[in-house]
Amino acid sequence: KKKWKNWRQRTTFTFLMIGGFMTVIALGPLSIMLMVLCLQVMIYREVISLSSVPKKQRDLPWSRAMNAYFLVCLEYYLYGHNLHRALKRHPWLEAHVQPIFAHHTFISFSLYVIGFVWFVGTLRKGYYRFQMGQFAWTHMALGLVVMQSQYMIENIFEGIFWFFLPIALVIVNDIFAYVFGFFFGRHRLIELSPKKTWEGYIGGGLTTMAFGFLLTALLSDWNFMVCPPNLKTTAFSNVKCDVNPVFVPRAYELPQVLTTLISTLFGRYVTSVTIRPVQFHSLVISAFASLIAPFGGFFASGVKRAFNIKDFGNSIPGHGGVTDRFDCQFIMAAFSHTYYTSFIKISTVT
Repeated sequence: KKKWKNWRQRTTFTFLMIGGFMTVIALGPLSIMLMVLCLQVMIYREVISLSSVPKKQRDLPWSRAMNAYFLVCLEYYLYGHNLHRALKRHPWLEAHVQPIFAHHTFISFSLYVIGFVWFVGTLRKGYYRFQMGQFAWTHMALGLVVMQSQYMIENIFEGIFWFFLPIALVIVNDIFAYVFGFFFGRHRLIELSPKKTWEGYIGGGLTTMAFGFLLTALLSDWNFMVCPPNLKTTAFSNVKCDVNPVFVPRAYELPQVLTTLISTLFGRYVTSVTIRPVQFHSLVISAFASLIAPFGGFFASGVKRAFNIKDFGNSIPGHGGVTDRFDCQFIMAAFSHTYYTSFIKISTVT
C-alpha cells in the first residue's frame, strides 16, 4: 500500500510540475529566465544548508549573509551579461541602460573582491577550519549549481527549442526509468541508488531516444521554438526568422541493403527518406540524457549518503526537494550548450 501511495503522489505532482513548466514555456523567455533564477536560488539554498552547523553559525552571525552575498554577486554577473545581450535587440532601451553595462565585468569583480575581504575580515580563532570549509562549500555550490544551470539561459537565446528539448528528455528519461524500474526492476544498477535498476536504465533510455526523435520533428515547424527570441516573445506571437538549416527537411538515400529489406518485409520499394538533420542531433542529445545525465543524479545520491539524508528537502511531495528533481539537469544543460555551439550553431561575421 505504501508503494502504491507513493506512486500516486509522485505521479500527481509530476503532472502538476509538467503543467507548470509548459505554462512558463508558453509565456516566453522572460518567464523562463525568472523560473531558472528561482530554481537556482532554491537549489543553492538546499545545498548550502547541508553544511550548516547551527551552533557554530550562531557564533558567526555573518556566515549566512555571506552565502547570500556571493550568490547575488554571481547572479548579477551572469544575468547582467545575458540581459545586456537581450537588450541589444531593443536599441531604444539599450541606449538608456548602456552606462550600467559599460563596466559590468569590473563592477562584478569589485563586488566579489568586497565579499572576499569581508570573509577574511570575519575569520575567528577556533573557527578557521570550519570557516574555510564553508567558504569552499559555498564556491562549490556556486560552480555546480549556479554556473552550470546558467547554460539553460544561454540555450534560451539560441532558441527555446535548445532549452526545452534537453529538459524534456531528462524528464521523460526520469519518468520511464521509474516506470520500467517500478514494474520490471530486478537488478540493481548502482550501489549509490538502491532503487535504480538496469531494467529502468535501459527501458528509460530506449524510450527517451524514440521520444527525442519524434518530439524534434514536431517542434521543428514551430518558429516560436526554433527562432532566437526577444523578451516580448510568447507562444502566441507571430515569430518569423531565417531558421537554422538543421531544421529544414532533407532527403537521404537509403543503402541498397535497407531498400531490399523494406521491400521484402512491407512490399514497398523505398529508396530515400526525408528527415530533418536536427533529428539526428537529437539522437545524440537523447543518448546523453539517457546514459550520462543520470550520473548527475547518482552524484547527488552520493552527496546525500555523505550527509546521511534521504532527500535534499521536502518541498515537492513524493519527490523530495527541488535539487532531487533537477540534479540531472545541470550537466544536461552544459552538454547541450557545448554540443550546440560545437556542431550546430552557425558562425556569423559582422
